[in-house]
Amino acid sequence: MTTVWPEADHSLERSYRRLLLAYPRRHRRRHGTELTTTLLEMAAPGQRRPRAGDAVHLIASGLRLRFRLPAGRPLLAVVAVLTALTMGAFGAAAGSWLGAQTFADLPDVAEMNRLTAQATGTSDEALLSSVTMQGRTDTAGSTASITDTWDAEQARQRFAADGWSVSPLTPISGTRLTVEEGGTFTETPLHGTWFSAESSGLIVHVAGHLAGDTGSVSVDAGQVRTAAFLPLIAVGIAGGLVLGWLVAASVAYRMVAASPGRRWSALGLWSASLLTLAMPAAALYDHVAQVFRGGGDDLRVITVHSALTPSGYYPFGPSWLILGLTVAGALVAVAAILVARPGEQPPQQPALAG
Repeated sequence: MTTVWPEADHSLERSYRRLLLAYPRRHRRRHGTELTTTLLEMAAPGQRRPRAGDAVHLIASGLRLRFRLPAGRPLLAVVAVLTALTMGAFGAAAGSWLGAQTFADLPDVAEMNRLTAQATGTSDEALLSSVTMQGRTDTAGSTASITDTWDAEQARQRFAADGWSVSPLTPISGTRLTVEEGGTFTETPLHGTWFSAESSGLIVHVAGHLAGDTGSVSVDAGQVRTAAFLPLIAVGIAGGLVLGWLVAASVAYRMVAASPGRRWSALGLWSASLLTLAMPAAALYDHVAQVFRGGGDDLRVITVHSALTPSGYYPFGPSWLILGLTVAGALVAVAAILVARPGEQPPQQPALAG
């Protein structure tokens, strides 16, 4: 006599199969049917959902298998550690990018014109039309002409009246070099004052320089680092380390299941990928150190992901070196995964109790 499982058991089976997703695919293909059948046989009559203890045990066991490396292969363990460290660096970049999304937006041209008018104390269209914006992406700045009637304290009070938290005035001095028609240089003494103002996640430096009865005032704006920035970087590092280990473990089992020729080819490609990504990872970790040391200045927030942007960060090579190596390393890693295709595994059969 054959016993037919009631409809409720099909729902229970689907629940168990969802829990088995915590296990690696290789394990599900080999043992998924056996596990599901055993769990169904152990279920109480009329049971519709997995017991809480069974669910926790299945998830914990599956995750433990995902983190496990093939036994007796120390070289793969070294590769896994290096992969985790590399992914930790890129996880830091991802966390840094997410943290930067919490920063206040930099002022646009219209807002910089308003701040410049506030600093100079005039709304003269002729003056403001001469405002020039700086070309940086992490700060915004402008300059405008002033005369010796400009008063730094009055400018400071205007910002304070507008709700900005302002610093005391600080005197500044220097020289201005002027190139004459004959190619000679003329030095003119400069004197002036600067102060900073902070409001709504932005910080502004206002500096006035005078040489005789004329001069200029510069207004430079930057972003203030938010409280979420450092925690997101830390979470990104942790997530990258975990993801890197999981990826390495998965690829390691693919290599073990592959033929010897494909296995060594895949291992060579994976090693080449790690070597290619070594410099980008070092650059990212260097930025992590700068971030947690509080590097940068009052206006420019150091970020981790900025190491991947084309810049003159390194004193050698083209400006796109770090980004180019990152893309190349990722492509080589994909090639390694494709080469390390596992052999054919027996497909999983439906688990029906009889």
